[in-house]
Amino acid sequence: MPVQLLKGEFKDPCRAFDFSNLGDAELKKGETGGALAAFDKAIEVESRWPTIWLHRSQAKLQHGDFEGAIADATATLQSDGRITAAFAVRGEARLQSGDALNAAADFDAFLAQEPMHARLLWRRSRARLELGRLREALVDSQAALDVAAGDLTEEEQADCHLVTALGRMRLASGAESISKACTSALLLNPRLHEAMLVRGQAQLQLGFFAACELDCSDALKAIPDSATAWATRGRARLRQKCFREAAEDCRRSLALDAQCRLAMSTLGAALLHLGDHQGALQYCDQAVLFMLDPKGEAEAKGQKKSKKKPGMARGKDKKKFKEKKSVSKHVSAASLSSAAEPEVDTAPEEETVQKAAAEELEPASLGEPGQDGITELEDGPGDPDAQVDVDGKPDAEEGPDESSPGAPEGSPGDENSNAKEAGERDMDRSEIEELADLYTMRAQAKVALGDLEGTIEDCSCALKLNERVPFCWAARAEAKRLQDKLEEAVADASEALRLDPLNVQAYITRAKAKLKTGQMQFVVTDCSEALALDLHQATAWSTRAAARLDLGDVSGSLSDARSAINLDQGDVDGWCSLGGALLDSKDMVAAAEASSKAIQLDPSCARAWFNRGCARADLEDFDGAGQDFDEVVRLWPESFMAFAHRAHIRLKQRDLEGGLQDCEQALKLDKRLVKAMCTQAQIKRMTGDLKGAVADASNALKYDSNCAAAFSIRGQAYSKMEKHDKAVQDCQRAIQLDPPTLEAPMLAWRHACASDPIPTPITLWEYAALEARLKQEAKAKAAAEAAQKWANKAKAAAAKKAQEEAMRASMKKSRRRA
Repeated sequence: MPVQLLKGEFKDPCRAFDFSNLGDAELKKGETGGALAAFDKAIEVESRWPTIWLHRSQAKLQHGDFEGAIADATATLQSDGRITAAFAVRGEARLQSGDALNAAADFDAFLAQEPMHARLLWRRSRARLELGRLREALVDSQAALDVAAGDLTEEEQADCHLVTALGRMRLASGAESISKACTSALLLNPRLHEAMLVRGQAQLQLGFFAACELDCSDALKAIPDSATAWATRGRARLRQKCFREAAEDCRRSLALDAQCRLAMSTLGAALLHLGDHQGALQYCDQAVLFMLDPKGEAEAKGQKKSKKKPGMARGKDKKKFKEKKSVSKHVSAASLSSAAEPEVDTAPEEETVQKAAAEELEPASLGEPGQDGITELEDGPGDPDAQVDVDGKPDAEEGPDESSPGAPEGSPGDENSNAKEAGERDMDRSEIEELADLYTMRAQAKVALGDLEGTIEDCSCALKLNERVPFCWAARAEAKRLQDKLEEAVADASEALRLDPLNVQAYITRAKAKLKTGQMQFVVTDCSEALALDLHQATAWSTRAAARLDLGDVSGSLSDARSAINLDQGDVDGWCSLGGALLDSKDMVAAAEASSKAIQLDPSCARAWFNRGCARADLEDFDGAGQDFDEVVRLWPESFMAFAHRAHIRLKQRDLEGGLQDCEQALKLDKRLVKAMCTQAQIKRMTGDLKGAVADASNALKYDSNCAAAFSIRGQAYSKMEKHDKAVQDCQRAIQLDPPTLEAPMLAWRHACASDPIPTPITLWEYAALEARLKQEAKAKAAAEAAQKWANKAKAAAAKKAQEEAMRASMKKSRRRA
């Protein structure tokens, strides 16, 4: 530039044109520094000409001095408001400086005069995209391409397609259309890495995970510092079951942006699959906290009010959300136009508009081509069976993405401190569903860690946000079952099955809850449904085995228990049910072995101790049986049968006082326990308390009139009291109820003979004849009962037929009268 033109003082205002022309020439060469010097001198000579201010604003815009460009453009408009080019320059400067709100207002003012200007339509689409006015941005970008595409370079046309893709992605108008828009952008500008990333996000929504991984990898070659690209590729790898690679990508993403929600949730899901439940819980906590308080305001307030060290206690998320199914509120175009003012230095109204817009909008950081301003892909709930990671299509939204890079960092601390602020924050549907997914994953981690209260709390939070998540209903049902809240567990499991009739775990949980409440037939039904869906569920086999054993189906119980053990050698319930079934099958040795295996796997299984105690008692190992029943009483103090069996063992060991105490304890727990009454009567008979023995035996017969042991004990007591008639009568009744065999003759039989005033010893042939006669009498009695039953049915059928004939006759009479 000729230096002599800038020396000296120039009083002639016309010389200002020389400096202005010189500045224009330098600006065309790209010498913004020389151009600014020339324009400064021109304004020094003559400051009243608005065109010089306009040209200097253009030079400052190219030089990167956005504030100066805005000031000069505003001065131009103050001098002459008809210069529309000043609106374009000021709008561009405001857009590049981050003031999208007033930039859009300036573009509106320019396009009101020249509505077919392609470049300004493109720039306004960018401004509206940043403001979250997505539909208007789509209209502008399409108009820029349709009206005068020749006025735009290929890079600018590619950016128009990118704006279209970004707007459609955040409007959830279809992942396929988003992918097509990105492909159009890449055909015009293959170096547009933003389009690669957005297309990768669209491929993720479409379920093309390999294509998503490829696009994100290509984008990362150009933008290796893009946290969103790493997180998106991590999610694609997660969906392809590459859990370690997904975790590595998400760690890289979080190293770049510690508040990337997609990376947090994906890393939590990957760690959940890898078995690191504590790590998964940590990252899910961070994601939940950041969603509830994205700006960290509540945490900052909590740190000022409290001096507690971070991490001392985990707060409970008890927050209420206003579920908004409509799109977020946005500032209208009219309000934006009316709010923008040309003043720059003072600009009080401009600051007011910006503040009001910031309260309603949280724009994503979308920049020029070459900047990493892509919003994160928000996943919605997917297939109900996919319990760890979901990639559903988000619902329609026009609100800006709050997960943009650069957001304030949040850390998992005391969540109660920000409950109020987070609860009052409006969330759109996709955010609500994403938060529900995070609660679901956190519940899965707590299930694995055994945190029942935490599981119930997280499942409840997830269901408040999205009540159509079968896993949460099933997980909460299982946690409540383990807490013995059986009715609530059954209700939750039933709701899970209503939403997903193929949920195997819900069937098993409901069956286990009903097993504790004694609804055995329902248990068999639920377990059968679960096994019809999946035959490899060992828990379903063992649960059905326990129910069938209680129903008396010993063979079915044996079969189910063996099936459970074949699938899982460590199934405690399967071994326990097998021991009980073998016990009822009188295979005492095998029952003791199966029960010992269950005890070895779980020493706290009281049922296994009980079964082994019964088997040992039958094998006359009274010392071992006594030890087993001692353990049952310790583990299960409410087991009245354990006290009754231990009393019988102590009776065998001649520990009459201990046996009497056990009988009393058993009868305290169950006043109708006949076995304990009989044992107590026997002990009293042996200690000489004959009246007490008769009273206890008679009391047992009130509850079970066919108890052979009670008749035998009372008969023996009557014999010692020399009441021979009553003794013979009771003993004969005992013989009739439980006939003796040659291998195991009953004491009552021998005692009946000894109690007869005239002893009549019985021979083997007489015994055989008596046994045959008793069998014949029993058969005749059964035949008589069957005949009576059929007679009753015939009588009822005849009565019903007579009633029907009477009704027909009455109907015929009524018809004749009519």
